[in-house]
Amino acid sequence: MRVTILRGISGSGKSTWTKTQAPQAYVVSTDTYFIQPDGSFQFDGSKLKDFHRRAFRDFMEAVFRKEPWIVVDNTNILMAEFAPYVAVAEAYDYQVEILTFACSVETAQARKKLVAEWKVRQKFKELHEETLRFPRYLAEIHRVIPCE
Repeated sequence: MRVTILRGISGSGKSTWTKTQAPQAYVVSTDTYFIQPDGSFQFDGSKLKDFHRRAFRDFMEAVFRKEPWIVVDNTNILMAEFAPYVAVAEAYDYQVEILTFACSVETAQARKKLVAEWKVRQKFKELHEETLRFPRYLAEIHRVIPCE
């Protein structure tokens, strides 16, 4: 059993990777809660905290069901955002991998303009700074996926 935690700025290719590389995986994504009945995506920042909690509960339920492969498809910029997923997965004997999607702000913005460019630039900087601070146990299960 394994858990794959995706990290990257908006538009870096996380969801595309999930669709092409992990079609059989159970996917946990906060974005799913922003999808409207007509299929459109409607972001509402006031609901983000609640939706992240819902996604984590969804993840926990998948772990309890012993889903063979769970992909966490969120930005996961900071360790504090994905560390709970790592802790639960390891507590239930899942093999954990962390994939960081290395993508320029320009490429990400050209793909997906849901987030203001200044915010994407800020998150890009935070992503790289946080990755440099990974303790050894996270660095050992971490890989970088180049932007395609």
